[in-house]
Amino acid sequence: MYEIKLAEKHYLASGELQPSHSQSFQIFDDFGKIPTVYLEQFDWNSFEQDAIYEQYIASKDSGFGQYYYAAYHYVESKQVYLYVVSQYDEAVYYDLFEQNPPESISQANSAFLMIGFILLLIFVLIRLLIHRLTKPILQLSKWSQTLDLNEADTIQSFRYTEVQQLANQLVTSVQSQQQSIEREEFFLRAASHELRTPISIISASSEMLTRLAGAIPNSGQRAVKRIERSVVTMQNLVTSLLWMSRNQQLDVEMSQVDIKAIVKDTLDQHRYLSDEKDLKINLVADDTSLSHPMPVVLVEIIITNLIRNALQHASKGEVEICVSSHGISISNALDESGHDSLSQNDLALGGSEVSFGIGVILIERLCQHQNWQFTHLSEKNKSKENRYFSKVDFLAKPSI
Repeated sequence: MYEIKLAEKHYLASGELQPSHSQSFQIFDDFGKIPTVYLEQFDWNSFEQDAIYEQYIASKDSGFGQYYYAAYHYVESKQVYLYVVSQYDEAVYYDLFEQNPPESISQANSAFLMIGFILLLIFVLIRLLIHRLTKPILQLSKWSQTLDLNEADTIQSFRYTEVQQLANQLVTSVQSQQQSIEREEFFLRAASHELRTPISIISASSEMLTRLAGAIPNSGQRAVKRIERSVVTMQNLVTSLLWMSRNQQLDVEMSQVDIKAIVKDTLDQHRYLSDEKDLKINLVADDTSLSHPMPVVLVEIIITNLIRNALQHASKGEVEICVSSHGISISNALDESGHDSLSQNDLALGGSEVSFGIGVILIERLCQHQNWQFTHLSEKNKSKENRYFSKVDFLAKPSI
């Protein structure tokens, strides 16, 4: 509008229009002199006075387009209309924009830079805070991996009181656990060693009574047999307790194990448990032995305990014993109370044996240490009879 006012002033002063030297700004006092492109692109009849109208024509070759502007102004003193047209190449706008970007763009760029700087600063502060908070925990974790209870009095000092309390509680907990393990190991060693002397005396006495069998009545001879069986069982138990009390295996005999022979001997030794019961023992076995050397004593302890449990706690029905080249499985009916020797009650109590069995927990420990697989569960057979199933696989890896 400024250029139009200047053109009006010049026209009033000289009576002539200021000549135009470029297409960027042209002024006419005759409508017919307006270039054709402006007449085609604009609807002049709809124009309002002193209003500037714009049209954009795109380039046909995907280059820069053209901007066209038009307006008219009425000179009341001369009663003449002045027609103003202007044309700009789009490339001019890009050059001007690059040379002098709008203030809003500059402010937006500055705002983005400021926001980015603030976010980066917040991120760095959070990382520093996380590092500051987690560093003591990481130090505690690293320290706990090399914890030496012999140097517990010189415990490492941590910066934060809460972490120091965790370290103290950790030391106390580990000390308590170690003391409990030491008490257990001491009890097992002491009990097993202290039992050896009376067992040896009982064994020697039973041998002497066996030599005098001719002078002893039949009832006494049966009592001597029971003593001999109990002595063998207790000797196996002592060996097992000694083995359990050490971190490394005892020097037990390793040899090829004939499970079928062990099962038959065990059944003969414990036949008295089923003499007064309505039990039917069904033994299914092949003639193969284990394919590689095994600790004979430990295998005998486990088989003896499983068979004795089945015979002792099954009041009636069939006791199925299946022997294969890699293990043994036993299935027996539950007694009238609904439990057997390897039930959950015994698991909680550590296996309460009337005789000298080592119980579920010790069986599990033996199998775990020897890397054998031991499973036991209650189930119903096709006739809806509650039965208990236990199995030891000496060759399979235990499931995790």
